[in-house]
Amino acid sequence: MGKVDLVFSISSRWTMKGAQDWLKTSFPGFVDTLETEFAGFDYHILVPLQGSGVWGIPSCKGCVDTCPTGPEDYPCGAALEPCDTVQGAGITFSAGWDASNERCDLSGGNRYITASQADLDGAFTCVASVGTSGGGLVAEAAVSALEDEINAPAGCNAGFLRDDALLVVVAIDDMWDEDSAGTPQDWADALVEAKGGNADAVVLLVISNDIDDPDGLCGYDPGGEHRLRTWQQLLLPNSVFGSICNDQGYAEYFAAAAAKIKAQCDVFVPQ
Repeated sequence: MGKVDLVFSISSRWTMKGAQDWLKTSFPGFVDTLETEFAGFDYHILVPLQGSGVWGIPSCKGCVDTCPTGPEDYPCGAALEPCDTVQGAGITFSAGWDASNERCDLSGGNRYITASQADLDGAFTCVASVGTSGGGLVAEAAVSALEDEINAPAGCNAGFLRDDALLVVVAIDDMWDEDSAGTPQDWADALVEAKGGNADAVVLLVISNDIDDPDGLCGYDPGGEHRLRTWQQLLLPNSVFGSICNDQGYAEYFAAAAAKIKAQCDVFVPQ
């Protein structure tokens, strides 16, 4: 019935500004495609927090008016909610360089966007502006966002995961995600487990560097395991990999992911 729960796990490394901008540019076309494919497209969209101990710029902690090491609009003295520092919780207030630096106005008081959102593009731009003052635990954050406790009625993401919705995870990082806890197999298993063991209910899009590919756009360095690519390959054929170095943006990767979503919605039968 066109129900899709989307998790956008976005690295906030200092090198990620361009990739975040391309993501936000590509997003409206992605949603337009899904709305065309599905009558009454019903979406939940969540951007999970990475880490749990630090909010914003660590050196700005305790600032009152301005922070000398932060941007002019840094929200010194902001009133935080408990879920603002819980890993995996939907981001509604990010702070730091290139971040939203304000509380996002999401409908329904949720920590994720729903189909009732008045300004979808504006809301997504706000929650996806995670900034460049953090790190790159994209796989770990995505997995944390799907855990039972955080999706329970009293959890930070209450109501996000729906039994009758397809789960789509978009992971964007310009590194290999060597720091996330667990292994690519653990991450793949977690996505399938979140859908009751039904692999047909999961689609994964990874946009990352492709330096493990001799023909990649980011150059070639056949070093250690590319954990994000391994994660993506473990979920084939319901997954897509795109190069973060594509200077034409990410529209083609989102188009490929939309095709996977349409195909899986044709075969996914909620239990």
